[in-house]
Amino acid sequence: MDAPLVNDTEEIDKENPFNYVHTASFAKILHALKSSLVLSTYQTGKVVMFSPKDETKMIQLPRNFKKPMGVASHETHLAIACMSEIILTHRSNNAGKSYPNRPNVYDAIYLPRSSWYTGAVDTHDISYGKGGLWAVITQFSCIAQLDPRFSFAPKWKPNFISELRPGDRCHLNGMTLKDGVPKYVTALGKADEPGGWRENKLNGGILMDVDSNEVLLDGLAMPHSPRLIGDDVFYLQSALGELWKYHVPSKSNEKICEVPGFARGMSFYQNYLFIGLSRIREDSKDFGKMPIASKNPIAGVAIVNLRTKNVEAILEYKNVVKELYDVHILPGVTRPNILNTLNEMHSRAIITPNRIFWQEPKKKNGVESSYDKVEAKKD
Repeated sequence: MDAPLVNDTEEIDKENPFNYVHTASFAKILHALKSSLVLSTYQTGKVVMFSPKDETKMIQLPRNFKKPMGVASHETHLAIACMSEIILTHRSNNAGKSYPNRPNVYDAIYLPRSSWYTGAVDTHDISYGKGGLWAVITQFSCIAQLDPRFSFAPKWKPNFISELRPGDRCHLNGMTLKDGVPKYVTALGKADEPGGWRENKLNGGILMDVDSNEVLLDGLAMPHSPRLIGDDVFYLQSALGELWKYHVPSKSNEKICEVPGFARGMSFYQNYLFIGLSRIREDSKDFGKMPIASKNPIAGVAIVNLRTKNVEAILEYKNVVKELYDVHILPGVTRPNILNTLNEMHSRAIITPNRIFWQEPKKKNGVESSYDKVEAKKD
């Protein structure tokens, strides 16, 4: 990994809560991949998009979302699990050309199209697959899909969970799909009573096969973010700050490398793993007992090259941002924007199959102005 960390502004602004530094290689890798990153930080209530300005500098765009957790994408769709809903957005590649605030800046704008109101079920990992979106419903210890009739439609729960009731029994959190359906999951414990996972949360974690209900690994240090790549399940032992790999055919388990933070959230693209990093919660005595706590953990993102098994780049937040949940790469998108539903701007975008319109804001007398910002080209 190259050093030192560099900042994209003249100096660190202590008043800016989203101030960050990064190694030069971070921007270089994203620039070479022609891609951007989406981060979710429920701790600050933000979804953040990072894109490369050039080979040395980054551009950050934070947006407000209510407790954002898991992030998933498929083609032009991007979903974000929030406090009591899952927000579904769609990417318009041409809307940025006439975007009123900054025309001809963004090569993609993700616009909210619908929300599934799940209630406060503590949704963690989400992923697109067969039948649409799959979600880990942590409060009910199950994997579910969206259904317009219900808060969620349960599809699977661990066989040691006796009933589908709230209570976060095993802290089911991570999920990876195979052939479009959930295949492997992580949980922080094997318990069947509300909050039971907490009794041994630092080393009671498991990696589990959904099809067979077999516990493949146990005694893990707060595992998160399983990702199936070929015959290998890569996963994070968060309390150790380590990346591990479970080889399915041989059932072997191998440590790949250490990362400088509580590791949670992971995305794969072209031999690189993008891993989210968090600091340790200062108000938690149990978290202070984690091995990673003694290693001065940071909040940000680490890029691991799977060919070299090394951390090749780091992005670090310096101020308010302390915890991330998910990290997701957007291949081929070099300058994205995302609009939330908390600001009226999203409602000014009118997208039809053939044209794109941006409505101007209301005039002072309350009369709506015309839709005179038009991009006629289809996406």
